[in-house]
Amino acid sequence: MKREDAFYYKNLLMLGFSDGYDEWLNSYLELENPLSDIVLELSCCGSDVNKTISILHNYCDEQSFDEAVVCDKLRLFFKKAYYSNRMNKEEISFNMYRLALNIGDPVDFDIRLWGSMYYLDDYHSLAKLGVISWESFDFAFFSYLDNGTPLDPNLIWNKNA
Repeated sequence: MKREDAFYYKNLLMLGFSDGYDEWLNSYLELENPLSDIVLELSCCGSDVNKTISILHNYCDEQSFDEAVVCDKLRLFFKKAYYSNRMNKEEISFNMYRLALNIGDPVDFDIRLWGSMYYLDDYHSLAKLGVISWESFDFAFFSYLDNGTPLDPNLIWNKNA
């Protein structure tokens, strides 16, 4: 089991999204012979989401993995949610912020990876208050959501001017 996938599903479950988790776990249950300890532990969780999150968390803490892969995979999850009309811009921005908080405090996590998710909600709030234009917010939102282009505060404020 890839730790990147475990971290991805751990974070989705922490946000209350179970999209694809059962299928992902079932694929390991079908393919592994013998079953790894992590797959066995997860298969015993049933519908106990907190236990599942705890097991995935411990598994991810055991060894380093490529957080950039996970960050991009999560961005693509939100992109799909937006374009399928499952979530609107406000919901995407808020859930990205919640996700970043689950990763840690901005002084603790890699700001280059998680900073856009963390700050996008702030820019949404600024647009709602009229401090920046919706055009500036949309530019930042879609640049990140569609292409993974990190938020550039200077560009947002200059575009707003």
